[in-house]
Amino acid sequence: MNSRQQRGAATLVVVMVLFFIISMVAAYTSRNMIFEQRTGANLYRATQSFEAAEAGMNWAVMMLNSGRIDDQCRPSVVITDNSFRDRYLAIDPGTGLITPTAALAPTCVFDGGAGTWTCSCVAAGTPPTAPAGTAVSPAFRIRFSAPVVAPPASVEPGVVRVDVVGCTRLDAACLDVTGVSLSNEGRTVLGGVFMLSGRATAYPQAALTARGNVLAAPGTGGLSVINAVSAGSGVAVHTSGTVGTGLVAITGAGGAPGAAELSGDTGLLLPAIAASGAASGITAAERFFAAMFMLTPQRWNQMPGVLPVNCGIGCNAVDVRAAIANNPGRPLWLNGNLLVNSAGDIGDAATPVMMVVNGDVVFTTAGVTVHGLLMIRPVAPAVSWNIGASTASGTIRGAVVVDGAVTGTGPVPSLVVQYDDGVLGRLRTTSGTFFRVPGSWRDWVMP
Repeated sequence: MNSRQQRGAATLVVVMVLFFIISMVAAYTSRNMIFEQRTGANLYRATQSFEAAEAGMNWAVMMLNSGRIDDQCRPSVVITDNSFRDRYLAIDPGTGLITPTAALAPTCVFDGGAGTWTCSCVAAGTPPTAPAGTAVSPAFRIRFSAPVVAPPASVEPGVVRVDVVGCTRLDAACLDVTGVSLSNEGRTVLGGVFMLSGRATAYPQAALTARGNVLAAPGTGGLSVINAVSAGSGVAVHTSGTVGTGLVAITGAGGAPGAAELSGDTGLLLPAIAASGAASGITAAERFFAAMFMLTPQRWNQMPGVLPVNCGIGCNAVDVRAAIANNPGRPLWLNGNLLVNSAGDIGDAATPVMMVVNGDVVFTTAGVTVHGLLMIRPVAPAVSWNIGASTASGTIRGAVVVDGAVTGTGPVPSLVVQYDDGVLGRLRTTSGTFFRVPGSWRDWVMP
């Protein structure tokens, strides 16, 4: 073979080597693309399940602070439907300890085609129907349980543990919060502790507490204030000013009249606090409110468990009773007067109500009893609760706190304010707002 016939052999070798290198680079690049695709798909599924679980955690907080619901977790006004709180939690009114209802797990699924969530809150824990089609449909399931504490510590009242499982699809194996899932779906488990708070933490020890004088003008039918609880403070009237003892009937423990008065307590006045570096601070009225609820009125009103009732001139008793019936356990914030103008009690001894009335409480129908804690914030400039505006007798069992004076201006049948520690005790343990305890978040299931 001559040199002429051997021309191009070296070029062929170089081309083959370059082709081999290019093939290796292409194979490596393809492998990286497949790896990145799988990583992206896994991250996408993990994000879906995480967002579903986080949505379930926030949904649980919202539902615990809502009113009555039906089996699809939607708002209901049917009196036989209970609230989400009552359906899944049992709160001991004596101790405040929360016991979750066994074997019940609310479940929701997102319909990617319709863009809506469908939920199930039936007693048997039956999940909702899976959406049709191929659109993305993540789901979550919630479990309530008692918090885990190490001995010798014990479970605190008003707290409950919440575990949420989020999955990329409504899959029974994936949504099983009790064990390790064998499903191929993306799965995220989140947990935390919820606490019932936002209630009055410093309940009044007197039947009537007023940040001003407690007086009644001549000719009135009278104001009767009673604190006959022998184990309590025995104080019927607690005020920063004076009490018109000749016009206000006061009954203390043991039935001793006129012996249960604490007047002239200037500590109730609570002067305003100027904000550092600001023109305005916390007013005296806000401090008086915060002394009971630990929050200013503006902050307390914004809590999700508080139900605002916008009344205009006044809230009729029928509207207030409906709000209480449809929202058991929720405190009420009334923007206007409370007009007790129809027969029938407001609240009862077993289910009392906590109300903040931004106005006056006026009785125009006789024989009505209000069971609960009333915080009355008379509208300026009067800054007094004018009981003389009432034209019928009535009773308030529990306690009344007035951010101002108590006066009477005309002939009015007797109004009775009677201290009831049983009513206040139930409000202390069962009424308020659930919120997530800071620092309790985790992304694993505890046994």
